[in-house]
Amino acid sequence: MPHQARRLFHSMISQPDQRVPLAEAALMISWEDRGDVDPRFLLAVLDGFADDLRGSVGQIGEPRGHISALNRYLFGQQGFHGNPSSYERPDPSNSHLDQVLLRRSGLPIMLALVYMEVGWRLGLPLSGVALPGHFIVRYRAQPHDLFIDPFSSGSLWSQADCERQIGMFYREVPPDLVRWLMAPPSRGAILSRILRNLKQTYLAQDDVARALSSVERLLLLDSGDPGELRDRGLLRFRAGQIYAAMEDLERYARQNPAAGDIAQIRTFAKELLARVVPLN
Repeated sequence: MPHQARRLFHSMISQPDQRVPLAEAALMISWEDRGDVDPRFLLAVLDGFADDLRGSVGQIGEPRGHISALNRYLFGQQGFHGNPSSYERPDPSNSHLDQVLLRRSGLPIMLALVYMEVGWRLGLPLSGVALPGHFIVRYRAQPHDLFIDPFSSGSLWSQADCERQIGMFYREVPPDLVRWLMAPPSRGAILSRILRNLKQTYLAQDDVARALSSVERLLLLDSGDPGELRDRGLLRFRAGQIYAAMEDLERYARQNPAAGDIAQIRTFAKELLARVVPLN
């Protein structure tokens, strides 16, 4: 099953970005990691949410009304909610869409994914906002876009709120930085953020095999990411894949000669080589 999930994930992300089935690809991540996942049933759950809302949303002609209807249904009737403890205790279930749909809780990006998927099924102009340290949803509207925080039961954020969030991670918040950080992320970028969250969770749990599988899928999304190439090499070493680890680290050193950690990586690669040579 993990091989089938990986193959299907690769097929999905190989399409043009706007055609990538975001929820289905996220479910492939869950399926590979957990094994016991029924993607068709869970996609039908999302379809059912949209079906329940279609009549009421169709009668509303303005954005705030659409948001209010979504909020009442998802957070009131269905009980989706943010769980602040998800930041304190690493748990991969907070990043697995099947578990988020079952438990009605997860990390901000996962609740935003559910919110967007339901809204998209209703034809609403939603996109993500990948703020540093938090993920919210944008509703394209005139004269100003509206920003929704599904982790806080759909509360509305202002542009100033978004800039304050950015300011928590950057000393200065010039307009160009704000525009760059608030540009709608691609579907591939959303999947990458989910996988990076999972990678960090698995590393915290010392689950080398699943951390490595997260990195492998990150490299399917962006084969040129030097940090993930390096991390794949280090994780392959921890998984006992010495030859593959050495190839990754040597490639990383060749392609990134000015990297800040290059001296340590080259030293480590030499140590790997010394281990391998006596085996030949």
